[in-house]
Amino acid sequence: MIKLMILVFMLISFFVHPQKMKAEENLTYFPVSDTGKVLKWKRVETLLPKGKKFKVIDVETGFYFYVQRRAGSHHADVQPLTRQDTKVMKHLYNGKWSWNRRAVLIPFKGKMLAASMNGMPHGAGALDNGFPGHFCIHFAGSTTHKSQNVDPGHQLMVLKAGGKLDEYALKAEPAEVVNMFLTGLKQDDDALMQPVLRVKQEHKLWAKLHSISTIYYKTDLFHAKKYKTKEKISVDCLIYYENKGAHKTTMVFTLKRNPLTNGWEISSLTL
Repeated sequence: MIKLMILVFMLISFFVHPQKMKAEENLTYFPVSDTGKVLKWKRVETLLPKGKKFKVIDVETGFYFYVQRRAGSHHADVQPLTRQDTKVMKHLYNGKWSWNRRAVLIPFKGKMLAASMNGMPHGAGALDNGFPGHFCIHFAGSTTHKSQNVDPGHQLMVLKAGGKLDEYALKAEPAEVVNMFLTGLKQDDDALMQPVLRVKQEHKLWAKLHSISTIYYKTDLFHAKKYKTKEKISVDCLIYYENKGAHKTTMVFTLKRNPLTNGWEISSLTL
């Protein structure tokens, strides 16, 4: 009888006080097949005015949560609506807030809008949602607050959400091709790198690239050399590898035109 009472107590305790989700657990992937409409920020700003509540769907995983636009004139400053929405958002970033960009879709009147979000709370917040501040959602042509320049990472994620990465890569100039690859590397998103690679890189190189935790570089310091049939671009980088310190290096990209599409592609890479 005593054992039975203990068992009943344990079962009640489990359901009343369920175990918390681990902070870092593998994401379950339900990729979204839909693509969004790439609309300019000036247009989106009228569709999603301040105070508007809307759904945000992560393209990679299919996870979604709800937000409210609170501020922002150059892009949308939003906050998760509830603590549950905050929990879902943090889960998308493996339990750690991050500035990394993610491609997202926003349903609007039966259609999808292509957008990009970061995952870092900053500034002020007014909702009781367990989220210390707000975060940013960007659209085509939107800019950052301080520099009022477009953010390359956000813009590429908008194109990803809109299913237009291949189209962009086909028309990109060599420097834009390299920037697309580096952005994918920085955001840990192979989908940004694959469209500009002619061939699969060797396994050791990919393993090395995927071991990079952080990379810093300046797009205005690309060093280009043009040849008849190819172009080489050197980029000075500061790289942090997993469980290692900083490492200064120069990445050298060799680019050639695809004979079928005439688009620039990375044919080799050394670092």
